[in-house]
Amino acid sequence: MPVTLSFGNHHNYEINASRLAHLMSSDKEEALYMGVWDRFKDNFRTQKKQEALEALYTLIHGCRRENQAELNVDTDGMDKIHAFVQLKKYTNPSQQDRFVMRFDLSQTQVL
Repeated sequence: MPVTLSFGNHHNYEINASRLAHLMSSDKEEALYMGVWDRFKDNFRTQKKQEALEALYTLIHGCRRENQAELNVDTDGMDKIHAFVQLKKYTNPSQQDRFVMRFDLSQTQVL
């Protein structure tokens, strides 16, 4: 049974339950696995399924860079913002204005 996602754009997107289970895995290779047929079809898609899966994975898990503490920058948040922008690119151009980011007053938290 597919899971339906809605991003407030009056369109529903379905994700297969097994795909969602894979995306929840902390093992990135398992989470982003695509079968032979999906990889073949991705060669002919203008919006690549692999790129959309990577963006969803980043939104769920973050990037987990090793030296994050040394950078003293919230790279996890930056990666999630980047992934959000990537997903926005994959939507129908007439619906892209519905993808909106809101920040708190200090511009440190995405609401």
